[in-house]
Amino acid sequence: MLTRSEEGRVPPPVAVPETYGEWRARFPELHQFLGGWFSQDLPDEFEDHSSAVRDYAGSVAPTVLARLAGEVAELLALGLEEVDYAVAVAELGMEVEPPDPYTASGWLAVVAGLLAGPRAEYDRGGE
Repeated sequence: MLTRSEEGRVPPPVAVPETYGEWRARFPELHQFLGGWFSQDLPDEFEDHSSAVRDYAGSVAPTVLARLAGEVAELLALGLEEVDYAVAVAELGMEVEPPDPYTASGWLAVVAGLLAGPRAEYDRGGE
């Protein structure tokens, strides 16, 4: 189910989101990931950006992880200018800078690689 923007519209898949609501409607799992794991509390909760990615990957269902990987790939496929990637990750909830020496798009590419790597065990609640 897609989340609707503040105006009640879902942006078409080929459009570049323009508003806060459009970004979140287009990339709901990326919003959860960036807003939940990359807040200003990141330095207090994780050793570094990579450990936050690993924590997320180890705490969600494989289908959710696949959804995030798809959304990261979709965002990178937009072919935005670097400044627009910085705006995108901020609109999606990231409150910290990407780790040095990466730009926003460069770091998203690293995240895509980490998500494609070996999967952590997922506790299915006794299944």
